[in-house]
Amino acid sequence: MENSFDTRRLVRDFDFSKVLDFAKALIRTPSLSGQEQQVARLCIEEARRLGFSGNTDPTGNFVARLRVGSGKGPRIVLTGHLDTVNANTAEWTDGAGPFDAVVRDGRLYGRGASDMKAAVACMLHAAALCKGLPSEHFGGEIYMVGTVVEELFEGACFLEALEAIKPDYVVVGEATRCRINIGQRGRAEVVVTVHGIPCHASCGRDTINPIEQAGVVLGLFGEEYEPERDSLLGPRDLVATDIKIPVGGGGGVDGRGGNSTVPNRVEITYDARLLEGDTMESIKALFRDRLDRAHAQGRMKWPDGRPPEVFIADDEHTTYSGVKLKRPKFAPAWKTPADSEIVRKASVGIEKVGLPAELGSYGFCTDASALVEFRKRHPEHDVQVIGFGPSREELAHVVDEYVEIDELRSAFDGYVGLAAELLRSER
Repeated sequence: MENSFDTRRLVRDFDFSKVLDFAKALIRTPSLSGQEQQVARLCIEEARRLGFSGNTDPTGNFVARLRVGSGKGPRIVLTGHLDTVNANTAEWTDGAGPFDAVVRDGRLYGRGASDMKAAVACMLHAAALCKGLPSEHFGGEIYMVGTVVEELFEGACFLEALEAIKPDYVVVGEATRCRINIGQRGRAEVVVTVHGIPCHASCGRDTINPIEQAGVVLGLFGEEYEPERDSLLGPRDLVATDIKIPVGGGGGVDGRGGNSTVPNRVEITYDARLLEGDTMESIKALFRDRLDRAHAQGRMKWPDGRPPEVFIADDEHTTYSGVKLKRPKFAPAWKTPADSEIVRKASVGIEKVGLPAELGSYGFCTDASALVEFRKRHPEHDVQVIGFGPSREELAHVVDEYVEIDELRSAFDGYVGLAAELLRSER
């Protein structure tokens, strides 16, 4: 018998207020990185009510599983992060604070509305609706994964879930404007240390001043830098995000400057947006090459000058479950071929529920960076990934964050459509 089940029948009569109510509950529960326990508990309760088996893994991720039909078929992961950045209530519009989850003028407002609690609510309920797919035409398992500390370490905790599930398909629910994203720039936090020769400021014109040398560095990777571009992902951007005299690097009470002292070093932090294939070593080499050439020229005036140093920053954090993470601030880029099975099936699936199948890519970083490491560990396992979600990247982390409810409904329909198509048997 031909597999011609119409997935629009599943979404047509669905009461979307259930999704909206759950999204509001998630937004009303603050969940900074490392403080996601209450939101994870809400997700577990909702998942079990919807027919999933659900719990948390060792890192604190929420993980739920639902069998469709006989359960024989592909394993699909729908994933989004549960943590959010902070919000200053005083900066938000009166009556629509970051944790009020107010609906106004067709928009749901609140911290995490766009990034990305509303998408998590959509994915969980969309997956649950797939229970209604006829078993003679559809089969497999759907996993819903809500990750923790993504805002600090993209992919670090998601990798734990990937190791446990070993999925065939992964759908990241970060904002795509309901397009199918087939790639993502990566991210690295690069620190350049510029050295000088400290002295009293009264003699400062006769020494190497690292603050002035930092200006040279900023020029090298600012106006003088022409980034390489990828036709899908865009440019390998380098953006200075911090400059400081570290403790012990200068004069003053705290050793950070002042008291008429030329400091001995300055640190400049860059946010590097990565292209596919970029590694920690290749990014450090990109910086070192330009810095070495500039240093060689500078030594004609200052032969005793010390060359700048480059390293990838690292950070550490403890999840609410007690797992200690210490990682370099590096998340690789990825791309999925436009003609791959997951893209083809997802395109068909969202078209069947009335949405256009448009392709795009992420400018920011997502948990899908974990797939790069997962594939290195398991080269025999062919896991494919796309992004699909409501809202726009530029609405993440902003004051008065919101998501359009109409777009949220479209994303819900799209999740049902693409999940169903990925679960559809070939016969």
